[in-house]
Amino acid sequence: MLGSDPELLRTRLEELKIQLRTLEKEAEELRNNRDSLNSEVKEISTKLRQLVMEYKELKDEYLKLKNQKEEIYNNMQKLKNSKNQLREDLNALSSEVKTLLNEMKNFQEILGRRKVNVFELRERLERLEWEYQTRTFSAEEEKSFVERIRDTESLLRAAERYNECVNQVKGIRQLISEKRKKITELNTQIKELSEQYMQIKSKFKEIREKLNNLRTNITELIDKKEALRRKADEYHGKLINKTIEIKQVREDVEKTALLLKAAEMSQTLTRRRAEMYELALKALEKYKQGEKLSLDEFKLLMEFSLIEHGAASSSS
Repeated sequence: MLGSDPELLRTRLEELKIQLRTLEKEAEELRNNRDSLNSEVKEISTKLRQLVMEYKELKDEYLKLKNQKEEIYNNMQKLKNSKNQLREDLNALSSEVKTLLNEMKNFQEILGRRKVNVFELRERLERLEWEYQTRTFSAEEEKSFVERIRDTESLLRAAERYNECVNQVKGIRQLISEKRKKITELNTQIKELSEQYMQIKSKFKEIREKLNNLRTNITELIDKKEALRRKADEYHGKLINKTIEIKQVREDVEKTALLLKAAEMSQTLTRRRAEMYELALKALEKYKQGEKLSLDEFKLLMEFSLIEHGAASSSS
């Protein structure tokens, strides 16, 4: 029976120790795998923190550039609107000049090629009006004189209007020149802003691509981290189960060792008692032959009940 046979117990103890070493080796391997994965998870976490920080910095720069781009775009639109308004003004002024030139052409037909002095015409009209008021005319003369006054008045009005048109055309052309100059200035400003806009747009695109790449890397690392963490948890669960199994086997080792020690002690005691019994039988033979016995020999005879207590006393 296993509980009392030292050899069987010794064999069982050795098997348990081998099993225990195997389990401890497996547990160590599980622990190393778990720790290795946790270490990798920690490294990925550190890298993730760096990437997230870099992402935030790039995001801030991205938003800053976005605001700059929008601001420049709005300024360009304002300048373009101003330029379009100036172009509309130029078209209106050019149309006005064209109208005035046509009007001047009509007056030119009235005035002819000669150079007309408005001041002289005004004086001539005044003289004619004075003469008309102070002279006595026949009906035919009066009719002719009135016609002269009317012609002079028409010529004066035409000359005055012609001069007004000349001054207006001159003023409008000056205004057109100023507006064209302003358009040139606006074109220069728009060109400068357009170059800035394109530079920012290029930088904006570059940062956006970096952000997309970082976002992809972060997502991939998070997925990898979670996969490694799950694997580490799996190893940890196996390690816990293995630790429980090791604890059980250690208890079995301790129990079996105690049983072996008890069996060995029992075997030793049994062998020792058999040896003492043999000595007791020898002492009994001496006793029967009447030989003198030692105290230890009497004790052995009494221990194994080979003689009565009274007989031992009388013999001694």
